[in-house]
Amino acid sequence: MTRYVALYCRLSPRPDGSYEGVEAQERWGREYAGKKWPGAPIEVFADKGISAATDDHRPGFERFRQWLDEGKIAHVWAVEQSRLERREVEWFVLAAAMELAGIDELDTNRDGIVRVREATAGIKAILNADEVRKIKKRVNDTLAEKAALGLPGGGRRFGYVAAKTADGEKTYELDAARAEALRWAADRLLSGWALENIAAALRERGITGTHGGTLTGKGVRRVIMSPTSAGFRVYRGRIVGKGNWPPILDEDTWRECQLRLTENRNVTTSDGREYPIATGRHIGSRAGRRYLLTGGLTICGVCGARMIASLKQLRNREPKPYYLCHPKYGGKSCVGILGAELEAHVRDRLFEELDKPAFLEAIATDEQGTRRDEITSALKDVERQRNELAAEWAIPGALTMSEWQTARRGLAEQEQKLRRELADMPPPVVNVDIAAVREAWPDMLLDEQREFVRLFVEMVTIKRARPGLKAFDGERAVIDWRKR
Repeated sequence: MTRYVALYCRLSPRPDGSYEGVEAQERWGREYAGKKWPGAPIEVFADKGISAATDDHRPGFERFRQWLDEGKIAHVWAVEQSRLERREVEWFVLAAAMELAGIDELDTNRDGIVRVREATAGIKAILNADEVRKIKKRVNDTLAEKAALGLPGGGRRFGYVAAKTADGEKTYELDAARAEALRWAADRLLSGWALENIAAALRERGITGTHGGTLTGKGVRRVIMSPTSAGFRVYRGRIVGKGNWPPILDEDTWRECQLRLTENRNVTTSDGREYPIATGRHIGSRAGRRYLLTGGLTICGVCGARMIASLKQLRNREPKPYYLCHPKYGGKSCVGILGAELEAHVRDRLFEELDKPAFLEAIATDEQGTRRDEITSALKDVERQRNELAAEWAIPGALTMSEWQTARRGLAEQEQKLRRELADMPPPVVNVDIAAVREAWPDMLLDEQREFVRLFVEMVTIKRARPGLKAFDGERAVIDWRKR
């Protein structure tokens, strides 16, 4: 068997922020191999821009390991030991595999010849891994500090363009056309317009999405919901304070839009009457678009897999909606049930339960209402203190830069703590006019119907059909009601 010199090349950042590409590494490796193993065949294993300090899949490295295990490699070269592996445990596993393949040494440009099973290589692996942990901590600390100071996190945002302050710090400036479009969209939303109608009107005005794409109803919802639009800084999914850029939407408008998009919607029926509908609790859910109980709401009572719905041909009849435990999502085709009948059954059962005062009272109980009000009041106090601090800073000599930054950071940390607690609280359930919802149900959008159901239904479990029973059997559907 022909055995090769393996050159492992991986993209890596330099201290000055530039990069040494895998092409340059390959050139160095070929020069090295030509001098040390003249005439030996060379195989290059390359991974561009993939870290060796995480569990990221490295195709080139995996192919290298396969060749190593198959005995095709006689020598290994890399720029340095850490190019192959930066984690200590994984290095020792690799070293054992290389030794088993008869390779005792790793040739490098920067570390010299590394004897893979000697203590020096193990110590270097531990130091490499420790350096990675230190770098990650420094990066995370820096990001957290920037977030606390209200600096933007990067990336494009609808209604803004990247800019810098007089002190050279990153910030956002308003994109006049899109900022005005966002304010108009929020105003129309609060006036009762549907998101798709708002998006269509903005498209007619030539307004595009954040990255220049077609603006959709979901896109409008996303930018209105974004805390950035109200001038808030988000870090790791949570609002941590005010940003250093001007808000497009004032906080009251933004919060009113949040409620409109997550709590209720006025549905206008054919006779012109309006009814408030609870909706949109599960922002970002990947629920199906065509059926009421998809998106993980319905599961198989045999194997526990989520059920999907689609049209199914049933014994020479017209295709009908059908819920099925599908292998595509981990199921085993254990159970299936007629879709329209199941949806009607769950809807009717829900309305029956909502007609019971005890059920609705238990669901709607807001045990944390007092604390929620306290947090809201405390956030207003933080904003008041921030304004007072800004006024002090404007007075020459009143505060040093260090004092101002320390006070601002303290307020940001206090606000972050309060908002984290507020985010962890379950939102209060809106009061529901059952008669109004029942009458408005046919005029509600499918997504609105689904989100209304999700307010009260935790899960619908479908059991096996009873042998010989061909009609729809509602007893097969076990409904777990959501608990507060």
